[in-house]
Amino acid sequence: MRNELPVKADSKTSHLSVLVVDDTAIYRSVLKDAIQNIQCARFADSAANGKIALDKMSHTAVDFVLLDMEMPEMNGIETLDKIQEHYPEVGVVMVSGENQASASDTIEALNRGALDFVAKPDCATPEENHAFLVKQLGRIMQSYMISRNLRAAEQLRVRPLTPIPSSAILPALKFDMLVIGISTGGPKALMELLPKLPADLGVPVLIVQHMPPVFTASLAESLNNRSALTIREACEGQEIEPGTVLIAPGDRHMIIQKASGGHEKYRVGLNNGPPENSCRPSVDVLFRSVAEVHGRNTLAVIMTGMGEDGLRGVRFLKERGSTYCLTQSMQTCVIYGMPKAVVDAKLSDETVSLQRLAPRIVSIIKRKAEVQDTA
Repeated sequence: MRNELPVKADSKTSHLSVLVVDDTAIYRSVLKDAIQNIQCARFADSAANGKIALDKMSHTAVDFVLLDMEMPEMNGIETLDKIQEHYPEVGVVMVSGENQASASDTIEALNRGALDFVAKPDCATPEENHAFLVKQLGRIMQSYMISRNLRAAEQLRVRPLTPIPSSAILPALKFDMLVIGISTGGPKALMELLPKLPADLGVPVLIVQHMPPVFTASLAESLNNRSALTIREACEGQEIEPGTVLIAPGDRHMIIQKASGGHEKYRVGLNNGPPENSCRPSVDVLFRSVAEVHGRNTLAVIMTGMGEDGLRGVRFLKERGSTYCLTQSMQTCVIYGMPKAVVDAKLSDETVSLQRLAPRIVSIIKRKAEVQDTA
């Protein structure tokens, strides 16, 4: 097996060449039909299992793979590992069910480098299933292609060969809450970030990761097993405590509310309010709540993800109180959408690479100077 594509894809393209991998002939056909209705995509080929897919990738130029989870010969995670090893520039989206077993496997695939996942639809008609797939896959592919082209253009810029690090300036604030907004590419990014945060971080951490129900519980469990901090899917009425990370449940907005028993005590509120930015949970909803109820001394972080969810939330926080905002760097984002929106609005105080994000957060919260990130 060769270690790179036989034909190197152009760094700026108008479409993605897509390989469909599924052991069901009917679903291969369903996905092919969906791809043929996505403007930025071109159907390249299909394969009935991972082994066949890898063989085809050795002689067919592929930019993007839609990968089934359960297959004979070589399952989705095994196939993903091989693609990551031999074709690291190829984007992979898992296609999975929505039960608990599928959720755990899907989270593992995301941790190992899959860009995102799409649940196999179960709508009332084939036409509705088709429309669902075209919409969901179209958004992911378009955002992935734009971000890939942005990164390629950035790499052409002339940079100093040896950046000179300088002492990072600490914001003149003492933060007592950390809020994070993240979407596509989030599970792997959170797996890079959260295990690097110390158990004595000293502040509560609230996260909105765009995901459907069931998946957020599996994500929280996976992250908790690898982290010093306690990480949980948030529950209604749960007290918000330092050293605990709470992830908004899928399909529920998360807000904070004043709790009895102390001036600075808060608890979780969950609701089924209308989606914002087509998202529930929404980063804007959480950040707006923090701005209104807490209102100050908040460290906000916007990470990889498509769209603009979080932009208005950061603006709310900055208008209501003392807020400092970090955005994940373009080169380390799977999809440079949410951070870009904040940067373009001039609301980002620092852009930080994923690899340096955890130490930068710790340095800000614990008031310890560090070497400034140069990525």
